[in-house]
Amino acid sequence: MDVLIRDLPDEIHAELARRAAAEDKSLRAYLRDVLTEHVAVPSIDQWLQRVRELGPTHPGGPTGAELVTAARAEDDELTGR
Repeated sequence: MDVLIRDLPDEIHAELARRAAAEDKSLRAYLRDVLTEHVAVPSIDQWLQRVRELGPTHPGGPTGAELVTAARAEDDELTGR
């Protein structure tokens, strides 16, 4: 599939070309790699949906805030604070 980007500012094109050259790649290969890496990472909305679908890991157990508080108290005890 081909993609055409119109009205790309010259400074953006120049920076992309510079980065491609720095990696010894053509602009096309560089942009393909950048886009591939971009879509490999879920958007924040996708990530949050996945987390919601997981649900609680220990129903009825301590909350994240309670675990952090306990860990901080343990750390304070170990360091004498």
